[in-house]
Amino acid sequence: MAPDDAPAVAALHATSWRSAYRGIVPDAFLDHDVVADRQAVWAARLQTDPSPQALGHVIEDAGTGELIGFAYALRGHDPVWGTLVDNLHVHPAHKGRGLGRQLLQAVARSLAPPHSAQPLHLWVLDANEPAKRFYARLGAEFAERSMSSPFGGVPLPEWRCVWRDPATLLLND
Repeated sequence: MAPDDAPAVAALHATSWRSAYRGIVPDAFLDHDVVADRQAVWAARLQTDPSPQALGHVIEDAGTGELIGFAYALRGHDPVWGTLVDNLHVHPAHKGRGLGRQLLQAVARSLAPPHSAQPLHLWVLDANEPAKRFYARLGAEFAERSMSSPFGGVPLPEWRCVWRDPATLLLND
């Protein structure tokens, strides 16, 4: 993931949220504010203030070159839970093709010591049943429940999904 990927990453992130979070997150946010919100986030993350602990992976459509999936993680983000997969998104038209699994595996492969010996975790909204089923199929442990940072002004229940050994994701090839 490179600084010039920010606009495409932001657009895909907004598209993904509009698809996955409709009926969960306020419609006004999804319909009006999500694009500008994601543009600001990704400009900061990739262009203005990139983290030295960040790693990102993208998947582009082989025919069009269009961004169709990405993962963004922060190595060693938490002393207990390890690396945080802060974002994992696949374009709705490309779901069900194994791209999400490939992206999580790319993150796991990118972890070098000492991070490869730490857990890998992410947060999933409690109401996002398809994502919860996906993470469960990949062996995630639903470790704890919390409240999210606000989405469009509304905090929502979420679960921490953890892979205590990230290498287990590579067994799902």
